[in-house]
Amino acid sequence: MGKKLIIGFISIFLASVGNYSLAQFSAGGGLSSFHGLNTPVNRLGFNAFVEIPKATDATLFIRASLMLPDKLEQIGDIEAKDITTQPSKTTAELVTKTSYFAVDGGTRNYFINDYDVGLSIFAGPHIKGILASYSSDYRVAGGLNPDDYQTTDFPAQELNSSTPIYSLLFAFGGTVGVKYQLPYRGALLFDVGVELVTRLHDPSAILGNEIAPLSFSFNLGYRFDWY
Repeated sequence: MGKKLIIGFISIFLASVGNYSLAQFSAGGGLSSFHGLNTPVNRLGFNAFVEIPKATDATLFIRASLMLPDKLEQIGDIEAKDITTQPSKTTAELVTKTSYFAVDGGTRNYFINDYDVGLSIFAGPHIKGILASYSSDYRVAGGLNPDDYQTTDFPAQELNSSTPIYSLLFAFGGTVGVKYQLPYRGALLFDVGVELVTRLHDPSAILGNEIAPLSFSFNLGYRFDWY
């Protein structure tokens, strides 16, 4: 059911793309933040986007967002691999790092004024693909050799720095924002997005820990218009 829903959203999006003209288009960039319900991770980063009008009050919108890596430090329990190693159990500082890159696209409908006129409010649905990674590093104090220890999890893991593990997530939701057309060519935009996130491939369980199933995004940008 989930895959059929995703395919349906993508089909609708691609069909919409085919109906748009490139006689006029806009491009820009700005700042973004990404937050999750009941999740302590708050991400800050940058975005770049393209907006293509279908009519004076309707556009296609495509955006790429890159967030700065998020690091979390905590204390974790570790145990010796060999019974002769002392101490047999101790703690180590665990530093985890997650990354976030996303591409979202959808339609926008403008109200009050047109896409390129004055002050407008816009809203519309969007779909999003998210590529995230997870890596961890244990730091053992007291001159102990990290190669002699492992985590107490099952299955136990080595303490050496791990290579990033990548996850692919899918989201869909809606966006509401405001646009102000500047006296010269271009506009300032601010929007808020709400979306439901599901996993396509998530071996490190990023969804539910570093990224919440119900998430929010805030985007501030400048748009330059070409005619």
